[in-house]
Amino acid sequence: MASIQTTADNLSNSGQIEILLFSLGGQEVFGLNVFKIREVTEVFAVTKVPRQHGAMHGMVSLRGQVMPVVNLGEAIGMWDGEDPSNLIIAEFASRSVAFEVRSVDKIIRVPWSEVRPPQRYDAEHGFIFGVVMLESSDLVSLIDIESVCNHILPEKDESPLLVPDLPPEAKGPVFFVDDSLVARRKIAQVLEGMGIEHMHAVNGVEAEKALLRLAEKAESHGEHIRDHVALVLVDEEMPVMDGCTLTQRMKSDPRFKSVPFVMYSALTSEENERRGLQAGVQMYVKKFDTAKLSDAIGRLLAAAVA
Repeated sequence: MASIQTTADNLSNSGQIEILLFSLGGQEVFGLNVFKIREVTEVFAVTKVPRQHGAMHGMVSLRGQVMPVVNLGEAIGMWDGEDPSNLIIAEFASRSVAFEVRSVDKIIRVPWSEVRPPQRYDAEHGFIFGVVMLESSDLVSLIDIESVCNHILPEKDESPLLVPDLPPEAKGPVFFVDDSLVARRKIAQVLEGMGIEHMHAVNGVEAEKALLRLAEKAESHGEHIRDHVALVLVDEEMPVMDGCTLTQRMKSDPRFKSVPFVMYSALTSEENERRGLQAGVQMYVKKFDTAKLSDAIGRLLAAAVA
C-alpha cells in the first residue's frame, strides 16, 4: 500500500491543487484532489452486498475499517469493461470510500486558476467539477466524488436544523458560493429553513464580482455592507478560484472586514481547517452537517447585531 502525501509548501499555498492522475480505461485522463486521498493500493477481494447500486461492488476491511467499494468508471458511465487494477482510498465529509480504477499514474500540481469549469456545469449528476490541460495538451477531468457518492451511496443527514431566535435585522441576506449543485441545494434548504434570505454563485470569480457589486451598491446608497450581505459562506474546492483565495481577496477589502465568512468543506483534515482560518474565515464547517452549519450561521448572525 502507498500513502499519499502532499508537499509542505502546497499545504501553505491555497492557490495550488495537487491532483492524482488515473485512468478508468480508454484514453481519457481523470484526476482527484490529493487532499481527499488517504492511500492507493492494488485491488483485492471484496465482500458482496445485495440490493445495491450496480457500481457498488461490495465492502472491504482495510486497517480495521470497513468501507464500501465503488467502481468509479461504472459510477460515472465511463467504464469500458476492463478489470480495475487499483483502489483509491478516499476520505471526505467524514466518510471513507474505496474507488476502483483501471490504473494510477502520478501526482501533478497546478494553480486553481488553471482549473476550468466543465461545459455542463449545472448537470443534475455533474460528476466532473473541473478540467485541467496538461503540458501535453491532454485534458484531465477532475471528479467530484461527493456527487458520485450522493448518487451511488446517498447518506441521510440525521442532524437537526437549529433555528435560533434571531431578530429581523439579523436574518441575512447570506451569500454562498459552491460549485456543487448538490451542496447549493443543501445550503439553500438550510437557509430557507432558518428564514434567511440568500444569494449564490458557482465559483470564486463569479462570487468576487457579485460581492464587489453589493459593496458598491451599499456605498452608492450610503448604507452599510452588512445591509446587503450579512455573512458569506464559501466552499474550499472550486474551479477558477478556490475558497481560501476568495476569502483572502475579500478580506483584504476594508469594506468586508466586518462581514463574517464561513467555510463549508468536504475536506476534513485539521490542516484544511487551519488553512481556512488562516485565510480569514471565522468558522470551518464540514459537509454535510445541517446542525453544525445552521448553528454556525445563527451564532455569527446573532453576534453581528449584539
